[in-house]
Amino acid sequence: MRDFGKDLDALLDARFPILVSETHEEPRLLTLIGAVCNARNLPLFVWSHADGLRRSTETGGLYNTADLTDALKHVDGTPQNGLYLFLDAHPFLDNPLNVRLIREIAFDHYHKDRTLMFVSHALELPAELGRMAARLSLPGIDADRVRALLKEELDRWQRESRQSLKISRDLLPLLVQQLAGLGEDEARRLIRQSIQTDGELDLQDLRRIARFKQAQQASALDLEIADVTLDQVGGFARLKTWIGQRQAVFQNPALAPNLPAPKGILLLGVQGAGKSLVAKAIAGSWKVPLLRLDFGALYNKYVGETEKNLRRALADAGRMAPCVLWMDEIEKGLAAGESDDGVSQRILGTLLTWMSEREAPVFALATANDVSKLPPELLRKGRFDEIFFVDLPNQAIRATIFGIHLGKRGLPPQGFRLDALAKDSEGFSGAEIEQAIVAAQYAALADNVAVSEQHLAREIAQTRPLSVIRAEDFQRLRGWATQRCVMVD
Repeated sequence: MRDFGKDLDALLDARFPILVSETHEEPRLLTLIGAVCNARNLPLFVWSHADGLRRSTETGGLYNTADLTDALKHVDGTPQNGLYLFLDAHPFLDNPLNVRLIREIAFDHYHKDRTLMFVSHALELPAELGRMAARLSLPGIDADRVRALLKEELDRWQRESRQSLKISRDLLPLLVQQLAGLGEDEARRLIRQSIQTDGELDLQDLRRIARFKQAQQASALDLEIADVTLDQVGGFARLKTWIGQRQAVFQNPALAPNLPAPKGILLLGVQGAGKSLVAKAIAGSWKVPLLRLDFGALYNKYVGETEKNLRRALADAGRMAPCVLWMDEIEKGLAAGESDDGVSQRILGTLLTWMSEREAPVFALATANDVSKLPPELLRKGRFDEIFFVDLPNQAIRATIFGIHLGKRGLPPQGFRLDALAKDSEGFSGAEIEQAIVAAQYAALADNVAVSEQHLAREIAQTRPLSVIRAEDFQRLRGWATQRCVMVD
């Protein structure tokens, strides 16, 4: 994780006249800036509209400096070098006089070492100041600080309540990962809320934290807390083994510090074969949020806005880490249209750069139905850890799928001849099997009888699966995948 103090030191050494930092953690920021100034023996002055301009070591403000214009005039005229910190000055930066005063101070920066730093929750400098400024972000707390906060809050709760806390040890690394990157005050409040709610730290607390982080974002990401695991998915034996081998490292990278973190996979396959279900099941098994990237929500008619929306969504995924980022039917999101004007290529470039350079534990999971529309750059080795092909389930797996879906609907699987149903449903996808069971339930309801095997057999016989309707497409996809992909079973 980046070191704020080192970043500030570097910018001061580089002699940027104007610095900008956007944060909601003003007290923490002031503490860190004060430490840097003390180490450099650099005077620090702080301005706010409430107190005026004052030296950080003093309580009283200078006379007649509560107004930003007056404070800037004082800085412009004083021989005192130092770092001048302006808190929440953004409402006053639309005043041309203030802008000119800031420029005058900045122009004189090499003769008088006075650095101006503007701090607010959100701040856009006027264009004439932007070229003279550098932005400095306050990183969230790291895992070590999260552990320290957890210990502090656990000790406090046990001391005050005189009770022992129930905690799921296998969830502790995940809890630390979810809280790392947040502000210290935010993390402390979430820990305290989790403990006070029921005297436990459990999966519900992980979900609460994920929802809190999602509420802070405003992008094309949809949050889903998956409640299905890979144990509830029929088939996919080879993929399950692959995921299982990487689960521990993804949840706790400290277990294998010399191993690269799992980056992601591409699931290529026929429609309805369970790719979307597997995406949800991986997130559910790993106990992390599932973020679905909606490519349709990214597109904007204005030049450059679509790529900006994607960058914002990917940045939000990083802040939600650890998580699974699900890019469903990715080929549609990257397909070029007649009036595309290069947007799809810029989207692809932004996505590929992120896939290569991201550091946050975001597991990218893309699903695709049509390989012919996938750009070759996406399929190059190294973009994904592996490319898996999801074919139609064989007879044994179809029997398992029948059992799973019957059980989910309160129909005892042992009351049905699963092997016979699986044999009759040759060419069916998992989704088509599920729909056959749903249709059989409706037919039984209309007959005012319990669902029987005959209802299921009738629905299966009446269904023409997609593998028959689009047999040529299925064969073409299988032919491409045979030598290029890893089979999920």
